[in-house]
Amino acid sequence: MPALPRLPEHGLLICGLVVTRIIGWGTTFYAPSVLARDIGRDLGLDITVLFGGITILLVTGAALAPAVGRHLDREGTRRAMCIGAVVCAIGLALLGAAQGPVSYLASWVVIGVGHAFSLANVGSVTVAQLMGSRTRRVLGLMMLATGLSSSVFWPLAALLSEAWGWRATWLIFAAMQIVIVLPIYAAVPRRHRPDAEIAKAVPPGAELEADRERVPPQHRRAAFWLVAVVFSASGLVSWGLPLHLIDLLHNSGIGQAEAVGIAALSGPATLLARLVDAMIGERLPVERTALAGLMLGPLSCFLLVLGPGSQVAAVAFVLCFSGAMGVISVARATLPLALFGRRGFATMMGRLTVPQNLAFAAAPLLFAVMIEQFGRDVALIASAAIQVFALLAMAALMRRLGRS
Repeated sequence: MPALPRLPEHGLLICGLVVTRIIGWGTTFYAPSVLARDIGRDLGLDITVLFGGITILLVTGAALAPAVGRHLDREGTRRAMCIGAVVCAIGLALLGAAQGPVSYLASWVVIGVGHAFSLANVGSVTVAQLMGSRTRRVLGLMMLATGLSSSVFWPLAALLSEAWGWRATWLIFAAMQIVIVLPIYAAVPRRHRPDAEIAKAVPPGAELEADRERVPPQHRRAAFWLVAVVFSASGLVSWGLPLHLIDLLHNSGIGQAEAVGIAALSGPATLLARLVDAMIGERLPVERTALAGLMLGPLSCFLLVLGPGSQVAAVAFVLCFSGAMGVISVARATLPLALFGRRGFATMMGRLTVPQNLAFAAAPLLFAVMIEQFGRDVALIASAAIQVFALLAMAALMRRLGRS
């Protein structure tokens, strides 16, 4: 195998982690968009309960994130990720056996525990611990393919559900966690270089690029909360609106089959945006690319408001919105690293996860109620307003960085 020596260190493992993220997010966060109607019909659940499961997943993750982050800084990520894969598989299997609202929602608690240990920020922390000064570039490249989760698992979930039903679909997704995801997690190196060891390895007066802190100690608290506001507000939209993307397009006057096809463009659009970000990431500070995404997001929402029933407007909305969210999702992983450094990165991400996940948790239910009670246009206008609020917080953060 002569080509293998030319691969970067841990290159195959990074590719494997990309696969685990596609499967992890596709089988949990995105699958309900396709399976919810059949589940609701068979179990007699309304839309608030159906998408309330994802809310429970995120709240569970928020509760566990700080403790998990501290553990990852001390012990590395391998054991936690393996446990998470097994717990996710159990939760997905329980979901396939759900008989009513209690068992349905309880299954999402189990999945939330698995998410906290294996997905969420754990993949980013793994890359930071393995790749050192190359962390930002590797994270950007790694997230290129993870944007395909919806494009892979929306059609796959629809195909499996049509062939064998929604219960068998969840069981197949559970099997993926054991057969595909768990062996990849088990390949993560057992040990990593803890912060204290990294500090000793750096010569006096020198500093690893990934460990530099751009935020002075006196400004860390304010910068932390501005970052939390930016990504919590933008995440409220990016974690809420895409779950209802197919229904939004269908309610605007587009046929169901066309709506599914147009919505599936979100994956390639996210992928392209992350590719552009990865290509120019070395030339522009991450906060500037995030600012561009935060500006494009609100504008895209108005495209669908102003062009109801138009497939051209729908395609433009999906491409622009997904591209904006793709850039912001990369910044969510890389901006804290750029501002606060690699030392204690997992602990920092764990702290940021709490306000972010609480916002993310509210998003599915909030948008479900908003669309059902007030309609498509109000939901889109509210999405634009929330993103403008995030944009203002990012502008405040950049002004503070300029003064420090």
